[in-house]
Amino acid sequence: MAVNVTRRRGGGGTAIIVTALAIAFLLTIPSLLLLGSFTNPPAEADGVAVSDGYDRLRQNGLKADDVGADVVTSDTQTNLHQQHEQQQHVQQQQQQQVTSKGPRQYKTGFSGFSKEPSVRCGGHTAPSCDQCPQGNGAGWCNGECEWVSGQCVRSTKLDHIHPDYFRIVERYAFQPVMNQNNEYVNVIMVRAPYRGKDDEELYTFYKDDILFLGISSFESFPLKSPNPYSSKYESDYYLDMFEGFLHNMHDPEVHFPSSVKTILMSQSDFMLDEPIRYGKRHKNVEKVYDFVYSGGDQDVESDCVGWASYNKNFSFVREALEVMCSSEFNVTGVLVANKNKAGTKSCTIPKSCDGKMVQTTFLDQSTFFDYLSKARWAFLPQVCDASPRVSTQALSMDVPLLMNQNIMGGWKYLLPGESGEFFHDMSNFKESLRRILDNTRGETSPYRPLDFVTKNYGNEKSGERLLQFVKENWGDRVDLPEGTTRLIPTGA
Repeated sequence: MAVNVTRRRGGGGTAIIVTALAIAFLLTIPSLLLLGSFTNPPAEADGVAVSDGYDRLRQNGLKADDVGADVVTSDTQTNLHQQHEQQQHVQQQQQQQVTSKGPRQYKTGFSGFSKEPSVRCGGHTAPSCDQCPQGNGAGWCNGECEWVSGQCVRSTKLDHIHPDYFRIVERYAFQPVMNQNNEYVNVIMVRAPYRGKDDEELYTFYKDDILFLGISSFESFPLKSPNPYSSKYESDYYLDMFEGFLHNMHDPEVHFPSSVKTILMSQSDFMLDEPIRYGKRHKNVEKVYDFVYSGGDQDVESDCVGWASYNKNFSFVREALEVMCSSEFNVTGVLVANKNKAGTKSCTIPKSCDGKMVQTTFLDQSTFFDYLSKARWAFLPQVCDASPRVSTQALSMDVPLLMNQNIMGGWKYLLPGESGEFFHDMSNFKESLRRILDNTRGETSPYRPLDFVTKNYGNEKSGERLLQFVKENWGDRVDLPEGTTRLIPTGA
């Protein structure tokens, strides 16, 4: 259900509450000091394998239910803001602990975590680093911990991040950031709408100790999603929530207030080393297919009608296949994740495509790259896609793109004639299809996708830009590990 959201920013009632609480707090200081209330021990960081969890989410896909009832909707947003202003000061006094960490002091003790704190010791977990060895010495003290003077203690590599960092990034909306040396930094990306009512409470609790930046990585976030199978929130709800935003918009100044720092950057700008290496190893492989299309297998039982299929614009794919499979073009292709996981049912496609299209189940990364290396181009018909990783993966393997010009994210990767071709809709699809077929079916191709992507994207280029963005705007807030030259959103 969609209801307009009004974000409260103070008021007379709040001032009275704050004043009353302040007086009560001053009256209780002597007894608090006697009880040692400000010297509680720090909460240990939770060592969940963040990237493993995100990999599972990506492999299994996000069902309509997952982005439906669990996402914070307008109703809960309104109630949350009203309750939050009244409870914030009480929560800070009752739940707040101060953790000393060198010259920094961190607030810990957020009450919304469902699991007890734990640390990753390497191949196992424990409640705290001192319990990692279990009598086995230094060999069992790894991961978030290190062996120092005969004791297992928190690793000095984590000195630059909040003790609760790993507990926060367990949640889907929150994404960790590392430097080029795989050291975590005290920055967290918010990549999707909040998925539980306490996600915003978590953000509010930690926002003064951790730099939270928005990143376009999910549908049209932070704008309202046009996907009818997604839960709704007001389009301006997240636009001024964070101090900075990594976006994919043509005109960010139209949407973000001037107080929010922005940069044209998305998750798909990063992590290109693997497809580059794969492409170079397989650059001489025979081209078997004209194209590869990467879909989502969540909606196969409903004949590819649903949340994932909407995001991948499969209704347009069916129209396009009528043209591509015709005798005029005789296109061959691979429709990835177009069959259920059991391999027993596929999405229906035109009869004219029999023998011309391969429909697969969901593929692991290596198998997908194998298909991509055997294709002349990658087909990206989607619109509601903020950060299509397949676009830069294809370019990194020297495979050009045939891309929908209306795509929300990824348009920046397409330079016509160099990295592929655009089409707008069915009115000019044939023209663009003919152009990319003629350019890729011969012995040579005018496209230079690998050159294009390596000149503009990847961990080195984009990581340096992100570091500069953070240093210029929040250099006084983020204590980076020595020698940091790049920042890289990870775990997605």
